[in-house]
Amino acid sequence: MKCFLKSLFGQDTYAHDHNDMCTPLPPIVKSLLASVVFIVLMAVLSHML
Repeated sequence: MKCFLKSLFGQDTYAHDHNDMCTPLPPIVKSLLASVVFIVLMAVLSHML
C-alpha cells in the first residue's frame, strides 16, 4: 500500500531502506484514479450545497 501511494503521488519509487522496489504506476492508471477522486469529490460537494 505504501508503494502504491508513493507511486500515485509521484514520489520516490524505492522504499526507505531500498530493499523493496516499487513498480511505478502507468500514467493511464494515475489519470483514471484522479478522475474517479474528482467525480467523488464533486458529488459530495454538490450534495452539501
